[in-house]
Amino acid sequence: MKIINDAIHGQFKLEGVTEELLSTPEINKLSHIKQLGLAHLVFPGAHHTRFEHSLGVSHIAGKMADSLSFNDQEKSTLQAAAMLHDVGHGPYSHTLEHILADRGGMDHMAVTKGIIIGDYDVIAQGGEYCLDSRKTIPEILEENDLDPEFVASLITGADASGTERSLLSWTEDSIDFSQGDQTMGHLIHGPVDCDQLDYLLRDSHFTGVKHGIVDHNRLIECLRTKGGDIAVEQGGLSALEGMLVARGLMYSAVYFHRVTRVTEVMLSRAVERAGDDLPDSPDLQRMVDAEIWGSLDSVGGFSRDMITRLKYRKLLKVCLSRRKEDLNDEQIERLLSIAKNPESRRDLEDDIAYRAGLEPGYVAIDVPSLKLLLSEPRMSQVDVRVVGKDGKTRWLREVTTMAEALRKRQVTQEAFYVMTLSGFETKVSEIAERRLFS
Repeated sequence: MKIINDAIHGQFKLEGVTEELLSTPEINKLSHIKQLGLAHLVFPGAHHTRFEHSLGVSHIAGKMADSLSFNDQEKSTLQAAAMLHDVGHGPYSHTLEHILADRGGMDHMAVTKGIIIGDYDVIAQGGEYCLDSRKTIPEILEENDLDPEFVASLITGADASGTERSLLSWTEDSIDFSQGDQTMGHLIHGPVDCDQLDYLLRDSHFTGVKHGIVDHNRLIECLRTKGGDIAVEQGGLSALEGMLVARGLMYSAVYFHRVTRVTEVMLSRAVERAGDDLPDSPDLQRMVDAEIWGSLDSVGGFSRDMITRLKYRKLLKVCLSRRKEDLNDEQIERLLSIAKNPESRRDLEDDIAYRAGLEPGYVAIDVPSLKLLLSEPRMSQVDVRVVGKDGKTRWLREVTTMAEALRKRQVTQEAFYVMTLSGFETKVSEIAERRLFS
């Protein structure tokens, strides 16, 4: 048994399968990947990692299992899946995920599944020398009577044929699992789940932004199962509303903070423009934050300049932005088209830079709402079942108008940003305005 002293949940125990997973290189790699990427450049305390988050998620999963009266096997399965839910993340997590995938790698869900079933190894060739008598994750799961394929399916949403699907998009008719298995899936990734509860509490604590404080204990106590789905008793309605509000506010105040987006764009452009000077994408995905930073420094040129600017917090400046309501449909479609086509976007950025007298790379166009769609599909998920005191089950939107308001609320008010070097803001803004909208 291991005793964990956690900044958020206090002291709790790891035993059985979770204690064994704690010693694996896959889990320990996460202690070198920051939960919030470069957000510490905006929120100085945000140095926490995906390792501690994973432990916290597993702890909350155990509390949920107890509240729902799961048996020991079900609880162990849920806690193992919760601990492993982020094991496929590469360096800087979501910031670089789509770039690495576009370069021929996999997204973190595919890597997570590969790790759990034994098809993917986070250790690069030649790095095994210090791992005596290593047990793989599927071996640990099987020794504890857990099925690796099933554990992976709870996280990735792979159906019986192996097709990857988000659990959020499943309907009851499309699920191949039993009702109990479906419930466990929703507890890992759903409108109310252990992942969200931990990251809201943890990120709020370490950033110092108090929007993420959630009455999670009350919410967990009020969880019930209805038809294989998760429902919340009416007594937990205020805690549920508080969680949904906290989620929306944390995305606005922290995850999509204007300067946070600048830092993420700078890092992603450094990787993007390094091209073939970096190792292949699978090798990059095996790295941790510090290793990819070192690789970018070795590339030199633009990539080294970007990380040097990040090192000393000499950031690009936002010189042009527009709110969504200030754009017509044609302009919005043009922005989305640019954002979805990296090659087209780079050509436009470099054309603006050339016209402004800048080297390629020193103008960046960011469409944060598209990033939100790629990284957090749960933001639009507010359909939670609520069990009334009369025993009837209703959708949250039927109980409170807050659900629809939160669904429609924009996380970021700005539809796009154009960034450039300090001193070139006016010139780049004028050129970008003409090139984007004329």
